[in-house]
Amino acid sequence: MEKTNQHRVELDASPEAVLESVAAAADLWGGTWQPGFSGGTLRLPVVRGLWRGVEQCQVAVETSSSGATLELTVEESWLRVNRSAVVVLLFGGAGGLIVALWPFFPGLMPLLPVAVVLALAAWLLVVARLRNSRPEDFLMLIAEIESHPRTRTRTTSKEE
Repeated sequence: MEKTNQHRVELDASPEAVLESVAAAADLWGGTWQPGFSGGTLRLPVVRGLWRGVEQCQVAVETSSSGATLELTVEESWLRVNRSAVVVLLFGGAGGLIVALWPFFPGLMPLLPVAVVLALAAWLLVVARLRNSRPEDFLMLIAEIESHPRTRTRTTSKEE
């Protein structure tokens, strides 16, 4: 499977509005946004199953016929495995193995209740809670922000 490092989305908005949406999405996502001339640098926290980390991305906005094209390029990625989840999965795997083997080895019967609890705990604590948050999801968040009309209030100060 080929891993792509570039992600694009076409938006019906001006490049300035898209950059504002990137800043708002980065704030919602928990990332850091450093604006530049026609884009900027973005650090996104990402989750890929048991892997957690940060990806540094370069963002570029170009004018297109339908509005603006937002291109996000992943430059660096720092990921590490969630060790506590792996330990829980190992215990759950051992419990699942005991559950599967007890008909062939009747001596494992006393361990069966504990094995069932371990396997179910691994499922409920880890597998059922696995999530993904990738750069593609971040671009979908930006598109969602752009699709809803915003009400902008400007405060003006009058000099007296």
